[in-house]
Amino acid sequence: MKFGLLHGFAASSFTWRELVGPLGELGLVVPLERPWASVPEQIAATVGQLDRHGLDRSVLVGHSAGAEVALGVALRAPDRVSAMILLAPVVGTGPPRMVRAVARVPGTGAVAAPVLRASLRWLAPALRSAWYDKRNVTPPIVDGYRDPLRGPGVAEALWAMTGRADGQVVVARVGEVTQPCLVIVGSQDRWTTPLPLPRARTVVLEQCGHLPHEEQPERTLDAIRAFVRP
Repeated sequence: MKFGLLHGFAASSFTWRELVGPLGELGLVVPLERPWASVPEQIAATVGQLDRHGLDRSVLVGHSAGAEVALGVALRAPDRVSAMILLAPVVGTGPPRMVRAVARVPGTGAVAAPVLRASLRWLAPALRSAWYDKRNVTPPIVDGYRDPLRGPGVAEALWAMTGRADGQVVVARVGEVTQPCLVIVGSQDRWTTPLPLPRARTVVLEQCGHLPHEEQPERTLDAIRAFVRP
């Protein structure tokens, strides 16, 4: 069995720290890096990564906006995806309309990127809003999220992505997905998008927010094992 992992918006492979080892007992596990680009570009780049890593007929695991990319890959290259595990999927919503409009104004990136970098000092409250039990958002977890966002050009790329609303190209075709899907959501998640997937099984984890694989890793793994080993 082969797994390709797609992290959410403004995240990194750090988010998979609780899953990589246990999933490795089931087969090959590759955390895939989402480029800071449009959704169609991310989908194309992910198909390329599947080729480079030899992930033919793989199970795509996508968290939040990473689920949007996973669905896009399944629609673009259905023969490459045997199944999907969508963790707290966020598909087709994008940033608020007003924020997108501001991001499209020429020259705003020169101001917004430094502001985004400076705002990283307040990343902890943003992370706590995604967790049910805020006490589990420890300083090492905050650092694990913050450090990749400090990389050269990341803030500029994130702001450029904010001006796009191209996830609709995926959500409009969700009903065409033929692969079996496992959807795992937290009972206290405010952001997950309901999806009309034809072959989906949904598992709701109680006392859990938007990051089930981090906040409830054992229960998430139990659900995954039951799905891939019916």
